[in-house]
Amino acid sequence: MEITFDDITLRDYRLSDVEDEVRWTNEDTAWFYSDTPWGKLEPADPGELREDMLQIISELPDIRWRFEIETAGRHIGMVSSYYLDENFEPTPWASIDQHKNAQENSSVRGLGVEICEMDFWGRGIGGKALKALMEYYRGWGEHRFILETWSGNTRMLGCARKLGFTQVKRRKGAYTVDGKKYDGLVLEKCI
Repeated sequence: MEITFDDITLRDYRLSDVEDEVRWTNEDTAWFYSDTPWGKLEPADPGELREDMLQIISELPDIRWRFEIETAGRHIGMVSSYYLDENFEPTPWASIDQHKNAQENSSVRGLGVEICEMDFWGRGIGGKALKALMEYYRGWGEHRFILETWSGNTRMLGCARKLGFTQVKRRKGAYTVDGKKYDGLVLEKCI
């Protein structure tokens, strides 16, 4: 499946994407640490990743939970989704009927975007990818979307503001980065 929006394409994962994924997990990790600087990114074993991706490719659901982002002929990152309950806590996939919309599941769609190629940062691609993803889910009857981030992630906060997301939850001092406390934020948009 492919979705074209402006100058980007959201598409299904391809086996040829594995090498990018290995590089983004083992070498070019700036994308991860800008999003989750308190986290630890575990190196990927290329063979295991290839096996995992073959399984994912062979079992694609009707409603996709992840798309790869391509622009200017390059695979540069991904957008993904997950479900949260009414308290913005993760909802296990197994408990959700994937053929019903989020309202019927009493869940809300959380969204994520990762631009892994640094030379594409600051170009508005993440915002375009999120817009395209929200339109895709809107076609499945979903109208409520969540972004989770931290108060030091200025790029994500700028993107969210431009897309019309507003803050619905703040956890004071949830994260410590370089000795400084930052808040955990939940932002929402209904379309």
